[in-house]
Amino acid sequence: MHELAPLIKDLAIILGVASLVTLLFQKIRQPIVLGYLIAGIIVGPYTPPHVLVTDIPNIQILSELGVIFLMFSLGLEFSFHKLTRVGFSAGISGTLEVICMLLLGLGAGKLFGWSFYDSLFLGAALAISSTTIIIKALEELNLKTKRFAEIVFGILIVEDLLAILLLVGLTTVVATQDIFSSAIIWATAKLILVIGGWFLIGYFLVPLLFRKIIRFANEETLTIVSIALCLFLVCIAAYFHYSTALGAFIMGSILAETPLVHRIQQLIEPVRNIFAAVFFVSVGMLINPVIIWQHLPIVLMICLITIVGKLLTTGIGAFLSGQSVNNSLRIGFSMAQIGEFSFIIAGLGLALQVTSNSLYPIIVAVSAITTFTTPYFIRLSGYLANTVDQRLSTKTKYLIESYVSWIYRLTTNKQQKSYFRLSAIRFCMNTVIVAIIFILIELWILPRLIILLETIWMAKVLAWLTAILLSSPFIWGMFTASHRAGNRLVIYMTRILTFIVICLLSRHYFDTWLINLPLLAFALIFFTVLYKYLDKSYHWFENQLIQNLSHFPLQKKRYEELAPWDTHFVEVDVERNTSLIGKTLSQYQLRQEFGINIVAIYRGTTVILNPHGNENIQLFDKLILLGSDDQIDLFKAHFIKNMPQKENIDILEQFAINTVLLNNNNPLIGKSIRESHIREKNNWLVVGIERQGNRLLNPDSNTILEPDDLLFVVGKKANT
Repeated sequence: MHELAPLIKDLAIILGVASLVTLLFQKIRQPIVLGYLIAGIIVGPYTPPHVLVTDIPNIQILSELGVIFLMFSLGLEFSFHKLTRVGFSAGISGTLEVICMLLLGLGAGKLFGWSFYDSLFLGAALAISSTTIIIKALEELNLKTKRFAEIVFGILIVEDLLAILLLVGLTTVVATQDIFSSAIIWATAKLILVIGGWFLIGYFLVPLLFRKIIRFANEETLTIVSIALCLFLVCIAAYFHYSTALGAFIMGSILAETPLVHRIQQLIEPVRNIFAAVFFVSVGMLINPVIIWQHLPIVLMICLITIVGKLLTTGIGAFLSGQSVNNSLRIGFSMAQIGEFSFIIAGLGLALQVTSNSLYPIIVAVSAITTFTTPYFIRLSGYLANTVDQRLSTKTKYLIESYVSWIYRLTTNKQQKSYFRLSAIRFCMNTVIVAIIFILIELWILPRLIILLETIWMAKVLAWLTAILLSSPFIWGMFTASHRAGNRLVIYMTRILTFIVICLLSRHYFDTWLINLPLLAFALIFFTVLYKYLDKSYHWFENQLIQNLSHFPLQKKRYEELAPWDTHFVEVDVERNTSLIGKTLSQYQLRQEFGINIVAIYRGTTVILNPHGNENIQLFDKLILLGSDDQIDLFKAHFIKNMPQKENIDILEQFAINTVLLNNNNPLIGKSIRESHIREKNNWLVVGIERQGNRLLNPDSNTILEPDDLLFVVGKKANT
């Protein structure tokens, strides 16, 4: 009989100790992730008297799989559509946090008397929070569906992207001895190009694949296909020297747009839980209590800088981007720690031989302490946010709400300029595809043509012509991207930019700029002769991509939020033995009691929008409720035993919410909501009005519409 592999023994020890500790933590109602860390300390190499785990390299591989599946699972729940919805807040908050924490860490290192590179790598390590730790903590506290949690997830993704740039930037700084370098700009452009290519190719091919297999794929096949796609993009990310976790997240977000996403989530969850447990235990194994004790004053100071710095920078960034005080505080407290990416940054300093040996264990110690505090800070943030909100004066609240409304109005005005926005998106999308085709042919086809033809000049010309032919529909897409904008200057600028991009890409094939003249002549002839075919080919691709992007998941937990009010919609099924059955809406007074508003009732095939107070609630009704997180939680706490929240595919797929900005010449101005006949003409329900910084939820039907009002309307997706 063969001897048992050390890895199997180690897994038995890790999972056995983890199960005992986490059961204890569940019993005493503490975050399970802390139990995993304690289990890691117990089985780790720094806890005497015996070394329980021996196959450390393979355990590290399994822990990396834990990170991959955690990020893949997050992507399945937090699709690219959600990322674009919170992208403004996430981008502002994440960027501000990374820059400020980098400077804070650099300054703290100088204060400690450290070298320049120790201080620089300390700042970089403090700039990046742990995605996996925060996700696990929010999940255990049942906060993943909250408004602030979505912003946190967006910030974490922004941080991962910036972390990649930090790794490239730190390597470049060490190599060139220069903080400002063109290599960093090139790395940023390359990152945008590569990730943009992943999304475009993924959104074009993956939904097509899943629509083909939806009818016959069983659970086993679906699990294998999903994991294979995840690991495939992980391998591609590693090939480009990017974060494997980022690749896993992107594939998850792509699969989130397929009709099988709910089944995939259920199948992946057990796999994720096992590998995630190994990851969190492996983090605990890195904790050396002796090192923490030896550097305790510095470790505690860095922990304080990390917690306070991230709380302030992220919270302020969230507020500046238009989030409420409540959400901003909760976002700040959620981000107040560092994690696995900080280890990578500290390890890079050691690999480049520019940092001292003590920096890495200090970073691990800070990560360990802030990881322990993270669940408690997240739990505490709700109480503190409510306390601060209650103590704010009426005038202060008004000023804050006016600012939040002003930011939201600015972003809404941007959305009104749809032609320019869509033109920019079309141009960038096609530019990414064209660049990918040119680069791939240069890297893969050109070397083989040189060997085959034995003439470098002929090989380059043939490779260049191949690139032009393959990318010609997308070049045409760039050339015509702004035709609908109606602005001649924009149209001409788009055409000039198209020519410049093609010239820059062609420069990689030829050593002289003189190629631009024959290129221009060739382009004029080629596109003049074949423009009809190119236009048809491009629009087929664009329509196919739009169809895939518009194919939202069949199940969602929530509707779109009303951002200025921090409110959102949930669906509740009226089950048996519920006290609401048989009573009218006016009798139960849900608005007065809970602050909840019933904006729609689904009764079989009938949809009752804006139900009147004398409407009876019947068995098996589906209620669409509008309220804030706190109001909905209060409602659930009162009715959860008799009225469980459920999801309905058809309703969630059909229901939508939009904003309408009333310009000065809008014919609705001066009319009441009832007189405007919005409900009859458009099947819209006006659920909110933002007017000069003032907010009105569920306005009365006699409310007069005024210029510059921002209306929030609810209705069927086809009508909004």
